[in-house]
Amino acid sequence: MKTAKAMKAVKAMNNRLTTEFSFKGVDLRLSLADSGVWRVQSKSGSSFDDMGAAQTLAKDLGEEYEKEPLPFETVETDGKKRFVSGDGTAVEISGNAVIFFDKNSRPVRKITDINKAENSVTVSFAALPDERFYGTGERFDAVNQRGKKVNIYAVDRWCQTKGNSYIPIPFLMSSACNALLFNRYERTALDICSSNKKTLTVGQFGAPLDLYIFTGDTPADILSAYCRLTGFAPMPPEWSFGTLVCRYHPEFQTKEGVFAMMEAMKKEGFPWDAVILEGFRPYKTENLPELKEICDRVHSEGKYAMVYEQCGRFPDKSEEYFGLDDSYAVNSDEGTYLSETSSFNLVDNFNKKKMRCIDLTSERSREKWRDYWNGYINDIGIEGAKIDFCEQFPDDPSIKFADGRNPAGAHHWYPTLYNTLQYRRFNTKSCGGVNFSRGGSIGAQRYPFVWAGDQRREFYFLKPVIRAVLSLGFSGVPFVSWDMAGYRASFNLYDKKHEDKVFIRGLEFTAFSANIQTHGNVKRPYDFDEHTKAVYRAYSNLHECLKPYIIEQASVTCVTGIPLMRHLIFHDPSDKNVFDIEDEYMLGCGLLVAPVLKRRKKRNIYLPKGKWIDIFSGKEYEGGRWLKNYRAPLESIPVFRLEGAKSACLVSSLESADKYIKDIAGLSGK
Repeated sequence: MKTAKAMKAVKAMNNRLTTEFSFKGVDLRLSLADSGVWRVQSKSGSSFDDMGAAQTLAKDLGEEYEKEPLPFETVETDGKKRFVSGDGTAVEISGNAVIFFDKNSRPVRKITDINKAENSVTVSFAALPDERFYGTGERFDAVNQRGKKVNIYAVDRWCQTKGNSYIPIPFLMSSACNALLFNRYERTALDICSSNKKTLTVGQFGAPLDLYIFTGDTPADILSAYCRLTGFAPMPPEWSFGTLVCRYHPEFQTKEGVFAMMEAMKKEGFPWDAVILEGFRPYKTENLPELKEICDRVHSEGKYAMVYEQCGRFPDKSEEYFGLDDSYAVNSDEGTYLSETSSFNLVDNFNKKKMRCIDLTSERSREKWRDYWNGYINDIGIEGAKIDFCEQFPDDPSIKFADGRNPAGAHHWYPTLYNTLQYRRFNTKSCGGVNFSRGGSIGAQRYPFVWAGDQRREFYFLKPVIRAVLSLGFSGVPFVSWDMAGYRASFNLYDKKHEDKVFIRGLEFTAFSANIQTHGNVKRPYDFDEHTKAVYRAYSNLHECLKPYIIEQASVTCVTGIPLMRHLIFHDPSDKNVFDIEDEYMLGCGLLVAPVLKRRKKRNIYLPKGKWIDIFSGKEYEGGRWLKNYRAPLESIPVFRLEGAKSACLVSSLESADKYIKDIAGLSGK
């Protein structure tokens, strides 16, 4: 029992309930940000800076960003201070450690060391021997990042799978149901038990420490708390969950090429919902009449049209045609033409380019940009855009924004803010609008969708795509798309010769995802042989039948933060067998998908707890077991329905897909 002597009132500072303390010679401040969520900050100069990434983004979006922390009690015993929240979570401070406890008094995270230099803070945490670490944004090399050094910095690297990320997010979730967020857009470096197997070390550069420690009963609890801080994903329009056709080839640079695609899709019985017109950049004024004609034709068939743009860049001849002069641009010591960051892809852009970007901190510039895009939305009729090169905005200390803010971290906050504003602009249409982006950082879930960069049409690149989707799901980004079966032609002679096989295997798991995006400088679905076209027809129509279920589960995602395509740990976080499975996933709460990602016709499958029914064979299996060498011919993908899943339309969606399920069964092995 706590005695009166042991109790101590919490210190109030600037109308916030906080306590300040010194650990390892560094002055820190502790507050309770949310139920089960503690915040630890270091000073910026002589004061504490509350404008971290989440707060900056909220303020820029015109939302509430100053939220009162929750109260907690201070208890002193045996020379140690323990701060206890109303829900039972606690923080204990001694000379050797800062320990965080969950509501069951279980120690979940321990800070063992901290060092502060002039422009950086490094924090060390103890790690459990069997602990896995997930998240850090988009990761192609692995879902579990333990044993790796991770740089939180966006780079464009075609067809690479190690160390690079278009969407790096300094959010790290543990298999022990806790998480860390380093709430800054400036660069962060994580040594995840690489140099020392027992220690997780994180360096925050160019900014004070702004650390959130999340505790919860499940990963879902933690993601929900993370999204309460950084924002929940908006619900995408229903049409965006279908098939999106996109090519950047000569065919799509003329209206005749686009119309030919429409006729080919109709002739083959291939469903599609929208076209992304990469060949019709909206800032080319000479294209506008033709773009309007295409949009009218697309709309007449009940479809939707999107264009391509580069993140916030001024278009060519913008001053002459659109009145966008230098006064609307981001400025720097060198003027309004900024040098791209060095994180560009050498294959795509060997030399740095100069670019002008709209100044998002100026209301005048925002209004001008809004008027510019409203012309395409209202007059031309587009429903959205694919936004590329989000990783090019420079981290240049000489940049001068209109509102006088520090440019540090702009490499990450600029694309995140830009994409969110563009999504909100497109979504003013009655049918809903959407943008696809391959960039951003903390808060990237605020715009649907992100896409997973550029891969080759090879078996090797199928698994990295799934890893990227699952890692983003752990990082709060629930809706992810990708170029189905790869963007570029294969460099591998076998896969190049057997392109149809890679195409089919990529198609299979893409059909069990948020949407199908046929994009790339590769063979189109209607250009394959008759057998491959029959397989595509069956799976693309099956996806259409699943849309009611996908949309239902997406609506759950938008209020909970749980990703649509999710790691098996979300199904049962107590099952250690799922911790290292990176080639299976749940689509919503009721479908387990186990794609074949190699040149094989069998695979081992783990089924967690529950009763599972193979949707193609109808066979039933009890969970908590491995299925060894499960048969999966080229045209077949193992997919299991969870009996009793909390879905109102899963069974009916599968029933409506029965014809295509039977077609797939008939095609298998032929």
